[in-house]
Amino acid sequence: MTQLSDKEIMYTLLNEHKLCASSLTNLILESSSQALRDDVAGILNRTFQHQKIIFDIMAQKGWYSVQQASQQDISNARDETGKIQSALGQM
Repeated sequence: MTQLSDKEIMYTLLNEHKLCASSLTNLILESSSQALRDDVAGILNRTFQHQKIIFDIMAQKGWYSVQQASQQDISNARDETGKIQSALGQM
């Protein structure tokens, strides 16, 4: 039987947390029960916290590197976010 490395296990955990966060978000968006929405939002928040811990460990070990965004990229993202917020405000 093949042994998984720590790196492979961490990548799996990270990806499972991403999938879980996506599924929990969909559950919140599709639920009409405020109590359920609140409970799932708490679970989602803990999922975000766990994902960050996993990411930080991977980054410290050099297993997950991110490219720093340029100032232009940041400005573009802000502009796009502003456009989306404006469009949503007009609904």
